[in-house]
Amino acid sequence: MRSFIILAIAIYCISCNKKKLFDGPSSYADGFEDYDTTFQMIEIENKYWSFFQITKEHNKLTVDSTFSHSGKKSIKCLAEKSDDIISKCSFSKQKMAFWEGETMVSEAWYYIKGDKPIEWLFLMDLEEQTAIGAGPGMRLALVENKIRVEHKYLNKDIIQPTGSEHKFIRNKWNKLRFETHLSKEKNGWVKVYQNDTLIIQQINWNSLPRDILYFTQGTKGMYSSVEFGVTANSHNNDVTLYVDDINVYKLP
Repeated sequence: MRSFIILAIAIYCISCNKKKLFDGPSSYADGFEDYDTTFQMIEIENKYWSFFQITKEHNKLTVDSTFSHSGKKSIKCLAEKSDDIISKCSFSKQKMAFWEGETMVSEAWYYIKGDKPIEWLFLMDLEEQTAIGAGPGMRLALVENKIRVEHKYLNKDIIQPTGSEHKFIRNKWNKLRFETHLSKEKNGWVKVYQNDTLIIQQINWNSLPRDILYFTQGTKGMYSSVEFGVTANSHNNDVTLYVDDINVYKLP
């Protein structure tokens, strides 16, 4: 009995220390009106965005003052198609804290220019930023011009119900709202809204990986990084994507 009590106290202390060690904000919003260049978006104390991912020579991430969803500015992502190098043109906010048992929400407006095929275009990633011992996460993907939720660990993709799919409308602003209740057991859930219409709903879902290794990755029972833009382009064509009015937060 004494050993059990000591073990319970140890587990409790480790849990408390973990939350202190990986503490961070649970909300962040940006309409990009305060920037003239992307250099102003990065701030070493993590008050703004944390870093960019630009993986190919001709990819460009810029503050665009000629086109926006609201206000006067948006972020423009120009990304070449992927080949032997995965093409990325994105920006990330790290050192956030969304813990198991909480419901995380990500809202953003997207505009994809043109009508060329772009199979497996990734638009938003939710994950941990630690290279090893981190939750691999999940992300929003555009496949056959329809949004789906793709897992980076051993969970099947969540797709729209057959027969009632909603196409992503090109050359027009689209609002994507992603909600997930975080759980390592099957009492989590995921919802995706496109232009305020519920297009994906998956209940009884483990939205966090369990405490086992997935190749080199496990979990601390949290996510701490959100990434927007072209988080990975397809192998089909180059992409021009605009992003605006991002809002990330947890529900009370």
